[in-house]
Amino acid sequence: MPEKLAPPNPPLSDGVVTLRAFRADDAPVVTVACQDPEIQRWIPIIPVPYTEADARRFILMTLQAWHDGTGYEFAIADAATDRFIGSIGLHLGPNPRLHAVGYLVAPEARRRGVASRALRLVTRWGFEHIDIERLALWTLPGNVASQAVAEKAGFRFEGLARNWTLDRDAQATDAVMYSMTPEDLSDVLAADSVSASIPLAATPRELRASGTRAAPFVQIAAIAQLAPGSMRRVTLAGLDLLVAWTPDGIVVTDDRCPHMAAPLSVGDLDGCVVACPLHEGRFDLATGETVQMPTTGGLDADGNYHSSWSPAGAEPKPEPPNRKLEARRLTRITRLRYYPARIREGHLEAQLPILPE
Repeated sequence: MPEKLAPPNPPLSDGVVTLRAFRADDAPVVTVACQDPEIQRWIPIIPVPYTEADARRFILMTLQAWHDGTGYEFAIADAATDRFIGSIGLHLGPNPRLHAVGYLVAPEARRRGVASRALRLVTRWGFEHIDIERLALWTLPGNVASQAVAEKAGFRFEGLARNWTLDRDAQATDAVMYSMTPEDLSDVLAADSVSASIPLAATPRELRASGTRAAPFVQIAAIAQLAPGSMRRVTLAGLDLLVAWTPDGIVVTDDRCPHMAAPLSVGDLDGCVVACPLHEGRFDLATGETVQMPTTGGLDADGNYHSSWSPAGAEPKPEPPNRKLEARRLTRITRLRYYPARIREGHLEAQLPILPE
């Protein structure tokens, strides 16, 4: 067991959230938060119904764990008001490879980056003060919000652990497992220092390219070779990638038009919108959505049909007959797909579902 630690004084803070020890007067707000159906749904060990007695018992447990050196639970507080808005804790295992972290955020504080901020703070503090060789983080399948927090903080997706734990009804449940090692944290810290001047665009999580969640990061370009407002093609193991530096930051996606597979890298980039060089189709690199359908028309990503059209000043295009029309009505223009990226030691890296040479 590591040496006992005292709650940091002054408390951990990034100016937006503060991590401090729990206090007895947190019990009423903890009670209200833990009565939230979403918290009860995704944290299967929380009692239901949840009473103020449960909150007081939990607070005493956290203080006892600090005293015994068996765990370090922090109240997440609003840095301006010191009001409780969540909880995050390091749960110590029997050896440095079996420690874990878990968190919850009160309903009124969600969608403000609270969990991400708290996770970054507690992770850095934990690796600095505790002997950690692997820090685990698990969520229930379907809890995509918590999974997004883990990934944003630099935790690596490992897979689905079946029959991982028991819920409050003693029923076995699976878990989606993430982890962080000291090497992972070093990569995150290095990326943070660089990304202040070279941002990576935040891309929709649901549009991540297939096979990338557990894929390795592969070096794809030197940062010195890239410039704001530029695009370039990078080919690795038969995979053609588009690297574009948009006003929102750098994105990595497939270098092919979602309609005709033409290389977008030789098209035009206007802000975040790239135009296909073969037709008038335009696609938003920030959202993955089609901004303007190709002149040939077709199905959009939601399955709605768009007829063919002509640019301003051109003769209207008639619909083609027979099988060509049928083919157009079945041709779907999909949303762009993205490869998660990071910056390390002066290079852009992306998670690619290939084996690096």
